[in-house]
Amino acid sequence: MFDACGGCERRGTAGEVFDWCAHCELSLCPDCLPKGCCGTVPADSGRGAPRELPEPPAQGREPLPEHFGGRCCTHARAVACSCAFHWVCVQHGDLHVGKHD
Repeated sequence: MFDACGGCERRGTAGEVFDWCAHCELSLCPDCLPKGCCGTVPADSGRGAPRELPEPPAQGREPLPEHFGGRCCTHARAVACSCAFHWVCVQHGDLHVGKHD
């Protein structure tokens, strides 16, 4: 996979990873970073910007919905398991539908 500069559209070499703007996250090569981005000259580096992680989920789990046959909600993701269906959800936890072999 090759990175591409958003300023000059230069394609990076194999393994070369460009820096990015801390405001708009546009990839910028070493030549374009000093030219600026988002009104800042030179552009603020994204490498030094604090990473904003989502808030951790609340401690209490939400109760499962009345209909129990399948996914509990749109956040649930399928996981390989020996049961008929195994769903993992950040709001409802693990949900096994079917029997384990």
